[in-house]
Formats: sequence, structure tokens, C-alpha cells
Amino acid sequence: MSSLPLRALAFVAFSLMISACGGAVGPARGAGEVGKLAPALTIQSLNGRGAVSLDAMSGKVAIVQFWATWCEPCKKSLTQLEQLSKQSGGAIEVIGIAVDDTPRGVADFAKAQGVSFPIAWDENHTLMWKWSVAKMPSTYILDGKGTVRFIHETTKNKDDGELIAREVAELTNDGSVSSPKIEVASASVPVPAPPVPVTDGPPATTTEETGAPSEAAATTKPTTKKGPAKKSVVKKPATKKSAAPTGKTSGV
Repeated sequence: MSSLPLRALAFVAFSLMISACGGAVGPARGAGEVGKLAPALTIQSLNGRGAVSLDAMSGKVAIVQFWATWCEPCKKSLTQLEQLSKQSGGAIEVIGIAVDDTPRGVADFAKAQGVSFPIAWDENHTLMWKWSVAKMPSTYILDGKGTVRFIHETTKNKDDGELIAREVAELTNDGSVSSPKIEVASASVPVPAPPVPVTDGPPATTTEETGAPSEAAATTKPTTKKGPAKKSVVKKPATKKSAAPTGKTSGV
């Protein structure tokens, strides 16, 4: 049997795979791998953001997502990346690269999802092969040095939005980027106030100049315990006794 029919069958199988969202779009032909520097990327945007490149993003965390208009999970994924980009306050850069056969409708599709970050079109699937893209959408997270740190291949039954947000927060807080940090919000627990000691009254204090009791001390009367009432005793006045006669008389 000639090898030509086998090649034709392989081509048909490949065409069927790219028509299914979340399915493989072709064999890996690149170096978009975790732990390696990301392949070079310079491309013109379709939504008025001009030319974009990874070199211009040096020092920042970058997210490169490959997607397509025929991919249903790509809608939610693009929306999540838009929210993450806004919440970062400029700490990260996001690029969305469509792998459609033509650029027709790509910018409008992204606009319908509320996307404001650069959207580009991968003509002839050149970048898709170079980045080893296998599924739609595929999201590559790069650190500030351009190294691929995380790769996500989202499907209908898999939502990586929260995980991507945590990974981006980890990268922006590890000191490898020069951009503002993204902090993960946490519930704050109020600290209870120290107990206030209870006293009968404020201690007596004196002013520095006169030494007189302060106003607070002067208006506070000390509490005293009352004992049983004492009976009053009426004393009779003392009377003087006259001297008794001695019985003797003086002579003439």
C-alpha cells in the first residue's frame, strides 16, 4: 500500500481535531514548556493596541493565551483574564492570540467578551506550532524573566480561572518582577479591645501649680461605711459643795 493514502487520512484526522473545541489542534512543534524561556513573540494587534512583544514586557508577569472564536470555553476564559488584568493594576500583561483560519470576526468576538488587552491573529498558525499549543484555550504564564512557569489547557469541564489568579499572585510576590504586587484578599478578624479596669472613682491628683486637688478628684466623694447610731448621753451639770464648818471660832 502506498504511503500517500495514509498521509491523506492523517490530514483528514487533523482537520477533524481542530474543529472540536478543547480537542488537540496538532502535534507539538516548539519550546513552550514549563521551566524554559518562552519562544519569541512579536505580533500586530487587531484591536488598536499596536504591535506587542514579549521583549517589551520584560520585568512583568505576562499571560499569553491561544484561543479561537469557535471555542466555547474561550469566552469565559477571556473574560476572566480581562478581570485579572484590571485587578492587577498594571502588574501583569495579557495577550490573546486567535488561531482561526482568518482574522475575520476575531476582534469583534473579543470585544463581545469585554476584552481590552491586545488581541492578535496567528497567521498560518506559526506561533501555535512554536509554542507547542495542543488545545483551546491554552494559557501560558511567564515570570518577569520570560520563563514559562505555568501552562493551562482549559476544557468545558475544567475552569482554571481561580488557579491562574493564585499563580499570578505568587509570581508577582516572589520578587522576580518590578511591578506592583497582587495581594490575595483575606477576611480580617477584629482585634478585641483590652478590658477597662473598674474603680470606685478616679484617683486624686493635684495640679502642678497650686497642689490643690484636681476637678475630678474634688467632685468625687469617697464612700464611707455607716456603723450603728450611737446613743446620746445627757450629762448633768456639776454642783459645787460648800465647805463644812470646822467647829472652831476665833477669839476676840
